[in-house]
Amino acid sequence: MSAIPAARSSQASPLPEEPRAADLKLLVPTLGLISFGVAMVFSASIPFCAREESGHLFYYLWRELLFVGVGVLAMWGITHVPMDALRRSSRFWFVLTAALLAGLFPFGTMVNGSKCWYTIFGFSFQPSEMAKLALVICCAGLFARHPQGMHRWQLTLQPFAVLGLVAGLIVLEPDMGTAAVIVMAMFIFYHSAGMKLRHLAVAAFPGLLGAAYMIHTHPYQLERLRSFFFGGPEVELAGGYQKVRSLIALGSGGLTGRGYFQGIEKYFYLPEVTTDSILPVIGEELGFVATAVVTALFAALVWRGMVIARKAPDRFSGLVAAGVTCFFGVQALLNIAVATGSIPATGVTLPFVSYGGSSLLFSMIGVGLLLNVSRTITWPGRRRRPSLRVIG
Repeated sequence: MSAIPAARSSQASPLPEEPRAADLKLLVPTLGLISFGVAMVFSASIPFCAREESGHLFYYLWRELLFVGVGVLAMWGITHVPMDALRRSSRFWFVLTAALLAGLFPFGTMVNGSKCWYTIFGFSFQPSEMAKLALVICCAGLFARHPQGMHRWQLTLQPFAVLGLVAGLIVLEPDMGTAAVIVMAMFIFYHSAGMKLRHLAVAAFPGLLGAAYMIHTHPYQLERLRSFFFGGPEVELAGGYQKVRSLIALGSGGLTGRGYFQGIEKYFYLPEVTTDSILPVIGEELGFVATAVVTALFAALVWRGMVIARKAPDRFSGLVAAGVTCFFGVQALLNIAVATGSIPATGVTLPFVSYGGSSLLFSMIGVGLLLNVSRTITWPGRRRRPSLRVIG
């Protein structure tokens, strides 16, 4: 551990550290995506709210606004947690997450054939969303102990074991889409932390074997692949249904869309319109312009996250920022790729935009971590008072 001392030649006591302003280059794309999400979840949910059992027209809107409010509080709170405290508690968060994932099998709620959620007082909690941040914090703590990178096999065993345990529990739920996001994002994170590509390639082999086994034993996943690569006239009624309806929605929107609330595909043609298929709804109602704006906001968010990671004052903070940013980029890329028919359907939501309390909450906590790291950086043109700050 090391400290940044106050001015050595000054006889006066150190001045308190001046509060830094929020990073607008990070906040603006984040708030833009959340605003898109609230507006489009409201529109996409109207067909469901029309059903008698849904309660009222604003059911999804009120819940999404509640999630946003809780997320804002969580985001603000995490910006004030010392990064050194996160590093010391990194193992605790990993153990807690692993316990919550394991607890799903006896206590979880079965939805669409998967035990991915706990149901508490009418609200669902998805531990796999928490697992993304817990993995980043835990592995950042492991990598921070080796500033030169993990170039020997012995050093890579622990990060791979941590990832394998979490990904394995999620696969067994089963939730192949979330497991794929976690593995892909963490592999990119591992490489950015200094792990060699040959180590990652060897570690990926058992993962690919496990994925092949899960696809073989779950016919609907095999059908998705068959329909995507070998689709025929019957594809719309088989595993390629989501791809076909997504492309119809995006194509019918044209440049500027049919108009807000005017979409047709959300009326029980598109599956999962408030979550997995939220981008096609945006494309149909607001057109290519809106989908391009959403993509640009994600690009700006990922770019700023990587800038923060590169300029972070210590290795742990930089790794946390890089890991969080990898998850945002990978998950957004996979969702957009599915919506545009570029890859088979994966069941991955669009961060900040799709409906869902757990996803939105932990995505905003991730932004809070980025803001936390940004506050420790002395940006060009910004004066910083001297302080005693332990940065590790």
